[in-house]
Amino acid sequence: MHIIVIDDDPYIGEFISECLENISGYVVERFPNPLVGLDYVLENDINCIFLDIHMPERDGLETLARLREKKPYVPVVMMTGNPSLRLSIEALRNGATDFLTKPFTQDQLLLCLEKIKRQTKVLDEKIILEAKLKAKEDIDRLNRELAARTELQSALFTISQELDDLKNESEIQAKIVELACRILKVKKAAFLFYNKDVDGMVVVASRGIYQGNYRGLVLPYQDSIVGRVLKTGCPYIASSLNGSPRLDPFFSTWGLNNPPLICYPVVLAQRNCGVLALGEKDNNELFSGKELSLLEFLVQKGSLRLENVTLYENLTRNFYGTLQSLVTALEAKDVYTKWHSQRVTEYALMIAKVLGCTEEETQSIRTITFLHDIGKLGIQDSLLNKPGNLTENEYHTIQMHTRIGVKIVENLNLSEEEIAIIRNHHECWDGSGYPDGLGEEDIPFLARIVSVADSFDAMTSNRSYRKALNTEEAMVRLVEQRGRQFDPMVVDSFLTALKENKLFSVPMISYKNSCEGFYPDIVDWGYIIKGGTKDTRLEVCRFNNRSPLA
Repeated sequence: MHIIVIDDDPYIGEFISECLENISGYVVERFPNPLVGLDYVLENDINCIFLDIHMPERDGLETLARLREKKPYVPVVMMTGNPSLRLSIEALRNGATDFLTKPFTQDQLLLCLEKIKRQTKVLDEKIILEAKLKAKEDIDRLNRELAARTELQSALFTISQELDDLKNESEIQAKIVELACRILKVKKAAFLFYNKDVDGMVVVASRGIYQGNYRGLVLPYQDSIVGRVLKTGCPYIASSLNGSPRLDPFFSTWGLNNPPLICYPVVLAQRNCGVLALGEKDNNELFSGKELSLLEFLVQKGSLRLENVTLYENLTRNFYGTLQSLVTALEAKDVYTKWHSQRVTEYALMIAKVLGCTEEETQSIRTITFLHDIGKLGIQDSLLNKPGNLTENEYHTIQMHTRIGVKIVENLNLSEEEIAIIRNHHECWDGSGYPDGLGEEDIPFLARIVSVADSFDAMTSNRSYRKALNTEEAMVRLVEQRGRQFDPMVVDSFLTALKENKLFSVPMISYKNSCEGFYPDIVDWGYIIKGGTKDTRLEVCRFNNRSPLA
């Protein structure tokens, strides 16, 4: 136990040293000058201090106050030869651990030290407990902060991920509204864009309001909160109806009656162009700082995503336009293939409609089918327009246009089905086509559609080496190759489409060329064959397994 004695009377220091010199565990140092003793105590680890109250250089109580500022837990025993009740109370009030009246005996000294040891033990346990409690509080606080930060990061990641997965403007607008409702826990939301042509705010996405066909709904905005937010670019947040939003033309149209509500500006290309309006929060709670921060991030991220999608669509549209111009120029050089890609696209869209293709599939056909022969840009014109039969090497070279086409569009970020339109539209149902020798349903679905459309237009167009077939003759060829070159379902759908679009009357088909062995029992129910044995009228039909053409 390291003991310091600060007393200008040298006898007291000597007495304490002598009393403890033969007792193990005690080290005593004496300082007659309180200033020197105080400096030593402040710079070293001390277990106990014996401090005289009356000293010439500095008063003991003043020294005690200084000690308590820097060493609040070190036991201090005050000593005096002139005791008084007032002095004892003041010393204890200022932080003294005990009080000894000089002169004191060895027994009194040892009793005081034992008391200090017990107090020190209790104090040490208290300090340890307080440290543990503080550590637990710190850990709990850090855990709460970590949980809050993790929750925030998770929300930010969710916003980014869900927006980044979307590819078109309307989906992004709807997702912004969905995320805003989810994050801010509101029941009503509307995403509005300013439309210069109608001089109004047009609803592009909403939730909880304008159910049904809301797109294109124009709302008043002049002299309204929405108009103010659009003009200033500053958010509007209302925690009550004191601002009379009931009278605001926007909110009266919206039917929003319960605060809090918020209107947040949407900025695209550094221009205020829209407003995200939110209201009717769950339990009518106020928006928290965290929620407003997430809303700010959502709007900024959503705006950036809209800008990028618009830019990408413009660049893609320009690139498609360039490629389509090249295809048009390529076909214009040959009177036989002029407008071929346009017609193939129209036929493919007719088939897609009968087959019930999705909007995404239909859009892929509309966009990519025009480019199905883009690879012919890499084939010599003399070979493409050769009037006679092709040699085996020449035919192989022509076949390369499917691979070349894929190379040309490889930076367009096309889907696998879209790429297959260009690469696999010459595959055959029986596996005899090119370039990959795919068969049946291994051939991508959209490529099977374009294959029929492409072949039909080729058959009904003049070539340098043959005349065009009429519609009826081309239909017969399709029927002949149904289940061989072409997907039977696609052929049937195309025949249905041709009839629905009135591109032919019920055709005359040579019995000898296409209908030998052709009887009603080999045609599925619901389709009709009319005529005699030499000439047969064929309405759109679907052959069953007993047909030689099936």
